[in-house]
Amino acid sequence: MNSIHLKPTQKFIILDKNNLVIHRDVQKALSIWHQFRPRVMSINMGSLDDYYRPPLRLICGTDVTYYFFSEFRRIDNVLREEVNVRQPCLVAAESLRDIKRLAWSEVVELAFLRGVYHPAFLTALINNAPKSIICELMNIDRLTVDNYCGFAGISQSAYEYQQCKSIKEEKGLGLIKNMSWLG
Repeated sequence: MNSIHLKPTQKFIILDKNNLVIHRDVQKALSIWHQFRPRVMSINMGSLDDYYRPPLRLICGTDVTYYFFSEFRRIDNVLREEVNVRQPCLVAAESLRDIKRLAWSEVVELAFLRGVYHPAFLTALINNAPKSIICELMNIDRLTVDNYCGFAGISQSAYEYQQCKSIKEEKGLGLIKNMSWLG
């Protein structure tokens, strides 16, 4: 029987854009998260002692490369604000199913945010996300508008209102799309 080391190793690692890479199987999840993420200020964790920062889950790659697959907001802060600061990390063996579920769970949580544009978000999920994982995370049988609205805690009429409102806003002021006449 093949022995797999399942216990994560704990390390303090200085992460930067050269040694921290997105796991190849969750690139779509990160892309959708970036598209719909909330634009809020974050807490500066750089001044905290190494032992008190929340640990990051990583997978060890070749050489000194580490792959991240979840905690997108925290990774974003590390790469923007906490460069050259040791980060507590849990480096574990790769479990592809769990990696995908953790990544897509962060995306699915965006459905609960105030101000999310639900029709575009649902379309992004339908077109890019693995249906079986999304349905499992939402605890639904099929990914439909009705099931999504029940999961997100909104009424179907609010969903349809957002949909209609965006169509009216796209028509805009009635200006022609070719603005070459201004030049």
